[in-house]
Amino acid sequence: MTNAAHEQAPVETESVVMPEPTIAPLVLALGLTVAATGVAFGVTFAIVGGVLIAVGLGLWVGHLLPGKGHVHEALVAPEFRPTLIRPRLGTVTELYPGMPGYRFRLPEKVHPISAGVKGGIVGGLLMPIPAFAYGILSGHGIWYPINLLSGMVLPGLGDLRVSQLEAFRLDLFLMSSVIHVVISLSVGLIYGVLMPTLPTIPKPLAWAGLLMPMLWTSVMYFTLGVVNPLLSLRVDWPWFIASQFLFGMVVAVVVHWASRRHAFVAGVIGGLVGGLLMPLPAFVWAWLTHRTIWYPANLLAAMSHPAMRTMTSQELQAFRTDWLLSAITIHLVMTILFGLIYGALLPRLPRIPGPLAWGGLVLPLVWTGMSYGLMGIVNPLLQARVDWPGFVVSQFLFGVVAAIVVLRSEMVHIAPAGRGPEADEAAATEWVTE
Repeated sequence: MTNAAHEQAPVETESVVMPEPTIAPLVLALGLTVAATGVAFGVTFAIVGGVLIAVGLGLWVGHLLPGKGHVHEALVAPEFRPTLIRPRLGTVTELYPGMPGYRFRLPEKVHPISAGVKGGIVGGLLMPIPAFAYGILSGHGIWYPINLLSGMVLPGLGDLRVSQLEAFRLDLFLMSSVIHVVISLSVGLIYGVLMPTLPTIPKPLAWAGLLMPMLWTSVMYFTLGVVNPLLSLRVDWPWFIASQFLFGMVVAVVVHWASRRHAFVAGVIGGLVGGLLMPLPAFVWAWLTHRTIWYPANLLAAMSHPAMRTMTSQELQAFRTDWLLSAITIHLVMTILFGLIYGALLPRLPRIPGPLAWGGLVLPLVWTGMSYGLMGIVNPLLQARVDWPGFVVSQFLFGVVAAIVVLRSEMVHIAPAGRGPEADEAAATEWVTE
């Protein structure tokens, strides 16, 4: 049947013309994605992507031709069709400016720009304190962290000797001051804009998924650094932190889901489930660093085998049944213990305000992760010289202070959109007259 005959064919009145389902957009999208990957993986991907693009376009164009791409969908039975809605006068209240619901804009209340500026200034003033403390305690002096900050703009700074980075240099001081002021004000303004728009973080997730893993990681870092500095150097702390956050979030979700059970039962269940998933970041880290999966397990077993702490990395990659059993025992005991603690504490802890949880916990964590990853690509030598525990403390100090300042500032209402019913009616009358 030709297209003209198809168009003139009688159509049943009890049907409606609908677009015919097609896979053409998915094929075209897949082709574009595969062709783009050809830039990184070679010409083969680009050729396959080009073929998929041609097929997707062909299918799509075919559905756009006259008489194609449509089907006649039968209507439902008359008793299931919607009935006619009859209007009734006097049932709708006219809205005026200032009334709730009159062309309102979300969010209805925001912090003024000055709140973000104040938060950035106060947080920026307190933020260098951990860096200066680190410089003094490490013997490098206060100019060492200041000079390292200028390395964000001056890539050749990583080639300087430590003694040169410990000395005062006016150019590096001015550059660091500019960087610090710009970042503090920018992040402060972001806090002022984002705080009213961010949702509230559930209490179990804020405590068990964010705050407690940070506290536990800090305790482990400083304790292990004093008890066994050699073992502390072998632990990859970013992946260790990822494991703690994964465990905390899983426990928070499980404890909240099992809230009807006894607190200790819910804690044990959460600890076991979190303990099963917790080693995943460690195994991924071992695979990415070309080590065996036994290496992170043996590092954990070294807590109960003092002789293992002096072994080389090659020796710790070997498999031994006693080491694996020790690691499993330590892991099982600690996960159940922390699960019990979480189950007992989470129902009794106060709620962390949403802005404080986001500004003091989530955003500093995201910013620290971005800084660590980008610096490892742009300047790995400088990344190795930065004292990351002190850097992390500085970020969280800034986040908490800036969030408190913004949170305590008075919020302003957003004016409703439009000029009011009178102005709108006058504009419509003027348009009709013209």
